[in-house]
Amino acid sequence: MLHIGSRSKTICLSDYKVTNGYGFHHRPSIVRCNCNHASSSVRPQEVKERIRKIFGKIEISPSCYDTAWVAMVPSRDEPKQPCFAQCLDWILENQREDGSWGLSPTHPLLVKDSLSSTLACLLALSKWSVGHKLVQRGLDYIGRQSWSIDNKGQISAAGFDIIFPSMIKYAGELNLNVPLDQSLVNVLFQKQDSAMERNDLRECKTNPAYYYAEGLGKLCQWEELMTYQKKNGSLFNSPATTAAALIFHCNDDKCLGYINSILKQHKNWVPTIYPTTIRIRLQMVDTLQKLGMDRHFEAEIRNVLDETYRLWAQKDEEVFSDVAYGAMAFRLLRMCNFEVSSEELARFKGQEHFINSLNAQCTNREDAILELHQASQLAFDEKDNILDEISTWTRAFLQQELLEENNLDRMSQNEVEHALRNFSATLERAENRRYIESYDVNMFKFSKTAYRSPNIYNRDFILFSMHDFNICQTVHQQDIQELKRWYEDCKLDQLGISPKYIYTSYMPMSSLLFGPEFSDARSVFAKYVLLTTPLDDFFDELASQEELLNLIELVKGWNRYSTIGYVSERVEILFLAIYKTFNEFAAKAEIMQGRCVKDQIFDLFLDVLNCMMREVEWWREEKTPSVEEYLSIACVTIAVKAILFTTQYVLAPKLSEEVIKSAELGEICKCTTMVCRLLNDTQTYKKEKEERSSNIVNILVTQSEGTVSEEEAVEQVKEMLEMNRRKLLRMVLHKKESSQLPQVCKDLFWNTSKVAHILYSNGNEFRSPEGLKSNINTLFYKPVDLSPKQA
Repeated sequence: MLHIGSRSKTICLSDYKVTNGYGFHHRPSIVRCNCNHASSSVRPQEVKERIRKIFGKIEISPSCYDTAWVAMVPSRDEPKQPCFAQCLDWILENQREDGSWGLSPTHPLLVKDSLSSTLACLLALSKWSVGHKLVQRGLDYIGRQSWSIDNKGQISAAGFDIIFPSMIKYAGELNLNVPLDQSLVNVLFQKQDSAMERNDLRECKTNPAYYYAEGLGKLCQWEELMTYQKKNGSLFNSPATTAAALIFHCNDDKCLGYINSILKQHKNWVPTIYPTTIRIRLQMVDTLQKLGMDRHFEAEIRNVLDETYRLWAQKDEEVFSDVAYGAMAFRLLRMCNFEVSSEELARFKGQEHFINSLNAQCTNREDAILELHQASQLAFDEKDNILDEISTWTRAFLQQELLEENNLDRMSQNEVEHALRNFSATLERAENRRYIESYDVNMFKFSKTAYRSPNIYNRDFILFSMHDFNICQTVHQQDIQELKRWYEDCKLDQLGISPKYIYTSYMPMSSLLFGPEFSDARSVFAKYVLLTTPLDDFFDELASQEELLNLIELVKGWNRYSTIGYVSERVEILFLAIYKTFNEFAAKAEIMQGRCVKDQIFDLFLDVLNCMMREVEWWREEKTPSVEEYLSIACVTIAVKAILFTTQYVLAPKLSEEVIKSAELGEICKCTTMVCRLLNDTQTYKKEKEERSSNIVNILVTQSEGTVSEEEAVEQVKEMLEMNRRKLLRMVLHKKESSQLPQVCKDLFWNTSKVAHILYSNGNEFRSPEGLKSNINTLFYKPVDLSPKQA
C-alpha cells in the first residue's frame, strides 16, 4: 500500500534610470527608491501600473540594418535622391562612439551582427555621398572587428553568409573599400556559394534564402518572389527585403505603402520586423508567465489571448506567418482553455516536414523548434498524434543543442532544459526562480538582426517578479512555522514521522499553488499528507488487528469518540491528531462554503481506512485481486480523493452539493487518482513483490500465467497512465459551457497529478538529502536579489 504521503516514497535598490531601452537619443527619467534591498524598496503598485500600461503600447528597438536598406531606396521622381531621406538622417545621427551601428546598448555576442548593420549603413551613406567622416569611422570599426566574422561564439542572422558577402560586392560597386583580409573575403564568398547551392533559388515556396533576398540582389527571381507579397504590401514582414524589392526590382505601390505605414508610426527609422503587435504581446504574456507574475495581470492577458484567438480562428497571417509564434499562440491559447486544433501544426510533424515547410516566414530555427516542442506537450486528443510526432523529433534536436553548449546563451539553455523536463513533473515556482535569476534585461531577440522590446525585456518585470517571489516566500515561511507548531501539538514525532516530512509534504503543492491567497489550501493539503504518512506502516506492519479496528471505529464515531476509548497510546495519538485537524479543516471550510462539511471530511477519511483494511485482508489471505478490484480499492487508499475534496473546500469558490456529487467532479477525480496510483505502482512493484503487497504490475504478471513479463506489464501500466493523464489534461483545459467546476478546482487536480509525477519520477530532486536541502533553501529561505546584469 502507498498513499501520496507515504514516508517510504515521499521524498533595496538605489536610484535607477528608466529609458526606452534602446539608447537612441532619448532623455531618461528617474524613479527613486527609498532603501537598498530589492524586495523592500520596490513600490509594487507603481511598478504594477507601469507594467499594465505596457500592454497597451507595443515598442521595439530601431533596426540600423533595415533602416539602412530603406534609406537606399531611390525616389521615384528623382532617382539620384533618397525616397526616405529621414532614414538617411537617422543613420547620420546614430553612429555609436566606436564607429559602428547596431543594437544599443550592445551585447558582447553581437559584434558580428553589428558588422552587418554597420556595413549596411555605410552602403546607404556612400550611395548618397554623405557622412564621409562617419564612413571612415565605420570602415575602421569593421577592420578592427573583422575577427568576429568567422567566430563561432558570435550570434548573427541565419542569412549572414548570403547577405554580408553581397554587401561587400555592393560596396565595391560604390568604390567603398571594406578593410578585410582577402583570404577572409574569399572564405565569405565560398560560404555564400555553398548557401546558394543549399537553397535552390528555383523553389521559392520552401526557400529560406528568399527571406534574405536583399543579399541576392539582381540574382533574385523577383517576379516569382513578388507573388508572395503579403496583404500589408511587405515581403515576409521584413522592411529590408521589401526595400530591396524597390531597389532592385520595381517601384511597387504596395511596397512603398508598407514602408510609409512604418514610418508613419516610427517617423525616421524602421524595426527589423513589422507588424509586431501579436508576436510581441504573445512574448510578453509568455515572459510574465515564466517570471511567475501573470496572475497579477489576468484581465490584460485575457484581452491579448482573446484577440489572438480571433486572429487564429480567421487564420490571420500575422499569427501564422512565423513558425515560432504560431506554436506559441497554440500553446498559450490551449493552456488558457481556448479550443485550438493541432491540425494547424501538421506541416511540422516530422523534421523533414519542418525543413520542407521552413520558408522565409521562420526568423529563427532554434526558437521555432523550442516553441514547437513546448506546444507538443499539450496533446490530449485523438487527433493530437501530430503533436506526438513533433515531440519526438524536437526533443532529439534540443538534446543535441544542449550537448553543443556554445549554441545557447544561459537564458536559452535554461529554457531548453525546462522544455525537456517532463511537462507533468515540474515545480513551477522552482522554474520561476530559475527564469528570474537568468533573466537579463539586456538580452535580445533575433530576426534579420538583433532587437529588443521593453514588452519582453523590462527592468520593471524583474523588479516586480523578484518582489512577488520574495513576498510569496515570506508567506511560505509563515505557513511552514505554523506546520511545525501543528506537528509538535499533534505529537507526530511519536508516530515516527521525521520533521523533514513537513517540507516534503508542503513543498510540491506550494510550488504549484504559490499565491499568498492559497495559504489555507496549502496548509490543508500538507497536513492531510502528513496525517496519512504513518498510515502505510500502521496498516502494513506496526499495528495489531485490534488497533486497526479501534482506529476505524473512532473515525466512524468521531462525534462520540470519548465513549469508545483507545486500545493503545499509538491509536490515541493518531486519532486525536486526525480529530483536531479535521475540526480545524471543517471550521475553515465552513467560513468559505457557508455550510458545515465536517461529516463529509470524516467520511472521506473513513473510506480510506476501510479500503486499507481491505488491502490488509488481501495480504493476510494471500489473495491476488483482479485488476478491476485492485484499482477500486487502491485508488482510494492513495488518499487523493480525500485530500483534494477536503482541500477544495478552502480554495475560495463555493461548491454546492450538486457540484460535489456531479459526474464531472467524479470523472476528474477518478483520472487524478488513477494517475497517482499508477505512477506509484510503476515505481514500487519490485519492493511490493518482496512484501507480497498488491500492485497492478505484479497482478498483471501473475494473472497472465507467464505470458506477460514484468517489463511488458510496466509498459501496459504506463499506457494506462498516459491515457488517464491526457484525459485529465483534456478535462482541465477543454472549455465546456456546461461545466460547473471552477477552474481553480480543476487546476488543483492537475497540480496534484504533477505532484505525483514529481514524487515518483526517476530524477526526483527530493530523494537526495542535498537536493532536498537545496530546494528548501531556494524556495523558502533564500530571497531573490538583483544580479549585476539586472541592476
